[in-house]
Amino acid sequence: MPIEPNIHPFPGLRHFETDEEDLFFGREGQSEEILRRLRQHRFLAVVGASGSGKSSLIRAGLLPYLHGGFLSAAGSHWRVVIFRPGNDPIANLAAALNHPSVLGQPAESADEAARNAMLLEVSLRRSGLGLIEALRLARLPEHEQIVVVVDQFEELFRFANASGKPRQEDDAAAHQKPSATPSPRGSAPPLSTPSSLTVTP
Repeated sequence: MPIEPNIHPFPGLRHFETDEEDLFFGREGQSEEILRRLRQHRFLAVVGASGSGKSSLIRAGLLPYLHGGFLSAAGSHWRVVIFRPGNDPIANLAAALNHPSVLGQPAESADEAARNAMLLEVSLRRSGLGLIEALRLARLPEHEQIVVVVDQFEELFRFANASGKPRQEDDAAAHQKPSATPSPRGSAPPLSTPSSLTVTP
């Protein structure tokens, strides 16, 4: 059987991507455990040592399960947001949400795309529930859901303590509040309407 020389089964130091799920194996039990916990909670932190494969587990383990409909109450139509908080968490979240595959509309120019991202950022900053309001305003079809993957979530805490500026502290708190707000009786809200999951590798 001929082997394609350009295909490498191991990505090296980088993480596995979602389209490499066929090369990612041996951690099915962990993916299923994450899925089980997401049935009960909208916020899930994946914690581990640096280089232990947290991002690969989410991208090539969990996300294919979601697209495959294994979170049965939510279906298989997921819009995926992956971003890092960096030095401006709200702006970076807005830019990720503004992608056409998530909430954004196709823009005719870079300036128009920047304006759209700015409007979305303003919506996010209005309150600690800005993300929820942005999803409501997007009027997604009822069968579609949102999963937000916050890579390097700990950057939020470094960001809040970086200079002590009120806006930085407010941004960090606002970013954590929607996902950290408990649901009634400790269970996740129904997934029958467009909603969000937050996973932090």
